[in-house]
Amino acid sequence: MTRETPRKVWFHRGYRRVTGGQVKVSHYFGHVLRMPGFAPMIAFAGAPLDASYARTLRELWPAGRDPAIVDHWEPGRHDLFFLAGVDWRYPEKRGFGTPDNPRINLIQGLRHVREGTELYGYLAERAVRICVSPEVAEALRATGRARGPVLTIPNGIDVEPFEPDGEGAPAGYGHRPRPIAIAGYKSPELARGLSERLRAAGIAHLLLDAFVERSAFLAHLAESRVAVCLPYAEEGFYMPALEAMALGCLVVTLDCVGNRAFCRHRENCLVAEPCPESLFRAATRALAMSAAERGPLHRRARDTVASHSLEAERRRFHAVLADIDHLWREG
Repeated sequence: MTRETPRKVWFHRGYRRVTGGQVKVSHYFGHVLRMPGFAPMIAFAGAPLDASYARTLRELWPAGRDPAIVDHWEPGRHDLFFLAGVDWRYPEKRGFGTPDNPRINLIQGLRHVREGTELYGYLAERAVRICVSPEVAEALRATGRARGPVLTIPNGIDVEPFEPDGEGAPAGYGHRPRPIAIAGYKSPELARGLSERLRAAGIAHLLLDAFVERSAFLAHLAESRVAVCLPYAEEGFYMPALEAMALGCLVVTLDCVGNRAFCRHRENCLVAEPCPESLFRAATRALAMSAAERGPLHRRARDTVASHSLEAERRRFHAVLADIDHLWREG
């Protein structure tokens, strides 16, 4: 292998819709693209290349032009595998089950630590594991089953932090047309319960209790002063809360384990209990804050977003790629 022959990193994705997990894998694809000496390759399974699917490919994989998008893997002996979720099925199906090629395993959630699940079973496979939050890494190590190094690279987001005014708030914050947006498609019953309380109090709001396309979702946040972001009970990170901070919303959210490192109650957001009444109190409190009260929350939220940039994520991952052979041997 010469300097003119880049080392390929093979990705695989099944497609259903654009999710936070899909977006994050596409970020890592882009990180490989920007690493000298490496080249990302990706094969897709699932839907044919109809108009909708092709549009999604352009959105998530902007560098995914031929020959980066391929029909199937053809790895060389020095190449790497990048696996997330149930991507493990693909190399096994293709006959790449032996651990000759270094494997990088992106761990985005806590399902991997649940005994008896498919993802838990993959912990016995040798890999360099990258966890998206300290909480995920801690839970993974606690199983005692992860074979290979367990590293942490906190998620970065591709939403630029808002431009502050003189008081640290987003410019034009007071003129945003919508008081509250409820990002509740992961917890629709709770979202609807909060919506009923807000409606009874005469407070205008937008209820998002079903999945919406990502660009529309971000546009809704950018028009709202308060974003109530409702995760699943347990998540590995929960990007919507961080995206809402970046777009200048005052964020009300819940504890979901993986957001503890960046969602800090009364510092950069408000963390409520998982019931409509607690969420109602937190949302109305955020809405009623004066400029002096909300300024510190906005400033700290913006600092939080800045520390979770894609550039920071990229630098950390490039360091892993530069050391991958040593990490693989040590694993």
